[in-house]
Amino acid sequence: MPRPVIDLHEDISFYYITGASGLGFDLSQFSFDMPGRHADIPKFKKGNVKVVFGSSSPITYTFNPRVSKQLSNEYSFPLEYSRAYSPRSSSSALLEHVKVYYNLCNSYPQDLYIVRRKRDLDDAIKKNGTSILISLEGADAVEDVEDIKILYNIGIRAIGFTWNFDNRYAACCTSRKDYGLTGEGEDLLHEMNDFGIIPDLAHSSKNTCVDVLQVSKEPIVVSHTAAMSIYNSVRNLDDEILETLHKNGGVMGFIFGKPMIGGTEDVNQLAKHIMYVYNNFGPDILAIGSDYFGLIDITAPRGIEDISKLENLWRILIEQGMKEDDIDMLSYKNAYRVIEANAEHWKDFA
Repeated sequence: MPRPVIDLHEDISFYYITGASGLGFDLSQFSFDMPGRHADIPKFKKGNVKVVFGSSSPITYTFNPRVSKQLSNEYSFPLEYSRAYSPRSSSSALLEHVKVYYNLCNSYPQDLYIVRRKRDLDDAIKKNGTSILISLEGADAVEDVEDIKILYNIGIRAIGFTWNFDNRYAACCTSRKDYGLTGEGEDLLHEMNDFGIIPDLAHSSKNTCVDVLQVSKEPIVVSHTAAMSIYNSVRNLDDEILETLHKNGGVMGFIFGKPMIGGTEDVNQLAKHIMYVYNNFGPDILAIGSDYFGLIDITAPRGIEDISKLENLWRILIEQGMKEDDIDMLSYKNAYRVIEANAEHWKDFA
């Protein structure tokens, strides 16, 4: 049996809501082992995937050359006059994303479970299926700080402050004026800490990362990112943030997308990022955040084309000097520790 896996970021609801747009595979029942699809129930079983952060990314497709150019600069490939997105009506769209996860779990009750209570987390590693922890990618959908109680009650257990747009709470990684965490953003963070909603700094600006890491009472995640010292992308973390994240007790989930890892599109390039962080900051900070189903218009690295193939990554890391016990920390133990720390605040209903 492969070692357990926790993946901090998969855009499963986005896959269904957009009709698999921009992906190299079609729509199909999640119970079917579709060739080329990033993940599904058979692949979760084969890969021993225990928990997945099911991302809700309630953005709307649109035509906007300015946004296309901004995203092209961020992701290092041309999008101008093609793909663009808007956060308009994101609070309404969020409900549809959350419904996708509940509908999936209701459709496959022996294989998929929603993580809402502490006991759900306690059981996640023991169960034969995969538990989905619903996350919100970008706080644009949070129209009021007090909405956190409502979002908690519908099952959201992690929130990212930004996607690729600045908002009232924080600056994003593409911001032209990095104002960091706002006063309302600090109020939002306090509410999240009180409810045990895990703060996520993926897509956040450097000053936002600094501010959140200084203020948060609980360990945080950067759900899908990579090391800036290996590849200079605005989506990646520099050494200063990595050191602060380590002190916070948080984790970074290593993303699989070429625009963030750079180099060749294979598993060895991802291993470079992981080994850099491992050798400079130790094993406690490491986690997986694949961004499967969110790798729009790009392919997953060769060797880890889907979630069932992570053994290829583990093998390379061991060959490069990572200890077996530290592979376990990367694959699930660190992520579980951070989730558990925040879950101490979870109640059945707020």
